[in-house]
Amino acid sequence: MQITLTQAAFYVNKISDNIKTIKKYLLQAKEEKSDILVLPAHSLCGFRPLDALKNAAYLKACDQAMRKLILASKELSTALIFDFPFLKNNNLYQRILFVQNGQIMAYHDKSILSAHSFLNEFAYFTEGKPSVPILYKGHQIVLCFAEEVLAKQLKTISPDLCICLDAYPFAYDTWQSRQANLMECAKDAQCDLVYVNQAGAHDQFIMQGASFVKRFTNAEIWKFPLLENKTESVNIYSVPKVPPTNSKVFLKEEESDIALIHRALVIGIRDYFKRCGAKTAIVGLSGGIDSALVLPLAVEALGRQNVFGVMMPSQFSSDHSVNDAIQSAENLQIYYDIIPIKPMYEAYMAQLQKSFEGTSFGLAEENIQARIRGGILMAMSNKFGHLLLNTSNKSESACGYGTLYGDLCGGLAVIGDLYKQQVYELAYHINRKKEIIPQNTISKPPSAELRPNQKDADSLPDYDILDGILRAHIEQGLDKAALLKCGYTKIAVEKTLRLLYANEYKRKQVPPALRISSTALGIDRIMPMIF
Repeated sequence: MQITLTQAAFYVNKISDNIKTIKKYLLQAKEEKSDILVLPAHSLCGFRPLDALKNAAYLKACDQAMRKLILASKELSTALIFDFPFLKNNNLYQRILFVQNGQIMAYHDKSILSAHSFLNEFAYFTEGKPSVPILYKGHQIVLCFAEEVLAKQLKTISPDLCICLDAYPFAYDTWQSRQANLMECAKDAQCDLVYVNQAGAHDQFIMQGASFVKRFTNAEIWKFPLLENKTESVNIYSVPKVPPTNSKVFLKEEESDIALIHRALVIGIRDYFKRCGAKTAIVGLSGGIDSALVLPLAVEALGRQNVFGVMMPSQFSSDHSVNDAIQSAENLQIYYDIIPIKPMYEAYMAQLQKSFEGTSFGLAEENIQARIRGGILMAMSNKFGHLLLNTSNKSESACGYGTLYGDLCGGLAVIGDLYKQQVYELAYHINRKKEIIPQNTISKPPSAELRPNQKDADSLPDYDILDGILRAHIEQGLDKAALLKCGYTKIAVEKTLRLLYANEYKRKQVPPALRISSTALGIDRIMPMIF
């Protein structure tokens, strides 16, 4: 039996486009004489519709789209498997349909809702009843979603084949374990598993892809590319010794986490711009590592002709930082402006002189500089239609090390889910073949340069210590006592935790950050502003 898997992107506000995409794949499957075309979860309604599911017009559009797909299958021998939101007696179900020749052959309502906070399925859907296998071409097939497989529901059903639909985002620290768990559950149930996931990016989420076919009867695992759009046919029941030549299924398993993060961020930027209708990006270049990293990611995603840099030196900016920023831009051959902010800063201080009389230089004066820079970048964004890329990292965001309406402004936080040490690791990865990010930018101590001789270490623990504490607390749930047992000093632990919990209000106001981990702030870790 030949099955075509569609690892593609589908969008919430593009239901008509989703239908066209599905019809295209359905015709392709027919030409390849496939028995079944399998689509990932949320292929009709789009990934993560959230409160759109409370909109009657949206649900009606989904229902009409479902009927069009059933009609489209009328003249085709290929069966179609897809899901959609189904409203019955004021209860909303996530329903999979098995359609052939214009008829619904079987259906399955999701019986175990996802507990992931970013999906929030319990707020919208009602749990259905577990599915029973259907007989198709001599095989007992069960339709299900990934959460149901992971709950080991298959063991109570015992099908020949499980066709599993998913719409799950990439996270470098969990994607492999999720796949391994799915395969293990299928092995326990003694059935073959066809797993289909979405690709592309939606808002902050980069979809994992990595669809696969796992045979129970032998050691074969046919894997599709991680993070990539792909539609392939696999002849899973004729059982050749190798996948058919037209399938080209593969997965670069040798890729490191940082290589996958690199690819995910580029996809995230590219699709975010596509979905927003934005074509050009602007980046504030300080000469520091964060902006120097965002720049090549943006160039790779959008093309150098669509990325613009702005350098805004002050009287506190060092010559090497200005030179490093220029070198970053010239290495990538992008257009850049240099707009000194000293005259604007002096104008601010002249107007504030009376109000600030009798006070010394401090945080207010530092933040004025950051807000001047933010104002310049947003002015350039408004004037020329550029989307401003924010350059804050996860370590800084966790500790509130940034200025609201200054360096925290922007339309997308590209590296907002990367700890500072990962920023350096990714910089070295980008430089692996030639120097794109200036070596001096990587090697010099990080500094905001908002006062003479300022260093990040003046305000924060060293980043290797800071990142270790943040990871242990955020990802592993270690409390203060456990962190102290790990060998961190009381001063470092107390300062880090105090900053983390005191700055939630800032994180509520920053741009959306591309999610590449399972512990993204504000998505996977949601806290009250006062805790």
